[in-house]
Formats: sequence, C-alpha cells, structure tokens
Amino acid sequence: MRIASSLCAAIALCMFGASARAAQPPKTQVMIVGVAHFVARRDVHNSVYVGSPLSAKRQAQIADVVERLARFHPTKVLIEEPFGNPTYQNQYREYLAGQFTLPAGESYQYGFKLAARSGNRSVYPIDTWGASLYDENSPVGKRVVAYLKSHFTDVKDPETDAGIAREDYLELHGTYLDELRYLNSDGAVKANASWYSVFDGMGRQADNAGSMYVAQWYTRNCYIFSNILSVIRPGDRVVVLMGQGHKYLLREFVRLNPNLVYVDPTAYLR
Repeated sequence: MRIASSLCAAIALCMFGASARAAQPPKTQVMIVGVAHFVARRDVHNSVYVGSPLSAKRQAQIADVVERLARFHPTKVLIEEPFGNPTYQNQYREYLAGQFTLPAGESYQYGFKLAARSGNRSVYPIDTWGASLYDENSPVGKRVVAYLKSHFTDVKDPETDAGIAREDYLELHGTYLDELRYLNSDGAVKANASWYSVFDGMGRQADNAGSMYVAQWYTRNCYIFSNILSVIRPGDRVVVLMGQGHKYLLREFVRLNPNLVYVDPTAYLR
C-alpha cells in the first residue's frame, strides 16, 4: 500500500512538473544585427561606401545578406526608424503590393526586403532619441554643446581607431556581407563601445560634458530597448536592424532579460 501510494505521488509530481513546463510560454529569440548606414545620419562616423546601394552590384550583395538572415525565419523585423511613425508600415504595405520603390536606406534595403522574404505582414520602427538630459539652450547645455563641438574628435582610443579603419576599408573594397561579418564580431562591437568609456571622462571642466553625452547615449538605448519589448511577444523570432553603435547595449539588455534568448547573427552570415 505504501509503495503504491508513493508511486502514485511520484507519478503525480512528474505530471505536475511536466504540465508546469508545458505551460511556460516559449522565450522570444532576438537577433541584433549591427549595420552601417547606407545614407548619412547624425553619427560620429559616417560611411565611405563606393557605389550606390541601388546599383546592380550592391543589390546582388543585399540579396545575399537578406537570404542568409532569412534562414533564421524571423516573425518580426525591427528597423531604426521613429517609433510609432505609421509612414513605414504604410510604405511596407505599398511595397508588398508592388506600388513602392525602395529608397537606398538600410531600413528599406535590409529591413523591408527581409520582412517580405520572411512572409511578414508588418515592419516595426523602434528608434527614438529618448528623454533629453539637458536643455541645449540653458547655460549648462550651451557649455556642454560648445565642448562637444570643440573636442568630439579628440578621443584617443586605438581600439576604436582600428575599428573605424577596418570598417572604412571594407566599405571601400569589400562586400556588404564582408562588412556585416566584421561589424557583428565581438572585437568590432567592443571597439565601438570602448569610445564611450574614454569619452565619459572628458569635459569635466565643462559641466561633465563627456559623461553627459555618454549618459544621453545610454538613455537613448534604454528607450529603444523599451520600444523593442513593447512590440515583441513570447515565441517571436525577432531581427533588430540598428546602427552598429547600438549593438553593445542592446545585446546586453537582451542577454540579461530572462524572457529573451540572444541569437548571434554571425552564425547566419557565414
């Protein structure tokens, strides 16, 4: 009797455990793909590409990248465009209907094409500048801005300098795939992120202008990650296409979140 009771209890416990595990929602898989901007933005370093993204040669390279990323079978593609702006979803619907010609930007060339290749009905803009930590028109803000304008290029960081040189070389002589492989490597991500660590200690005499700028950058990425969380759901397979400078922070946010699984894009860019 005792043996039978114990056996029944053990079976019930196993069944309860299996049921509890089955009830757990599947974790969301998130791939952060750091890219270089095809079109100049308000960045520290803008691209030096040879040839338009719309040329036949570059279009073939874009198709190759999209095909590789599509092997991940993303259910959602998130792009670096203003969060909540309906323009991009409207354009995407027109694109699927054959009524919109894609401009040169990477959100269109990578984002729209990957979403369409994956059979997605929507694209998701998730970019924002976040809350401003200082008023540029205030006395403090004016001193910070003046320092940034005068000293932004004074950072002495051999890792970042080497990373920029390598990126420039690939933009001049390599393919888009070559560049994406490099930009998403651990070495390239670290080289970009190290710049902020150096700049953080600069401008202490100008209201801590360096740390103000770096804090604003971190704030922006916090808000971007919040936007990401707002559009993804359990079980999604998500590709986030962002300027490579964002990758370090967004990747760490994903890795730290127990509800998410980080997916390394380099496995799909081989």
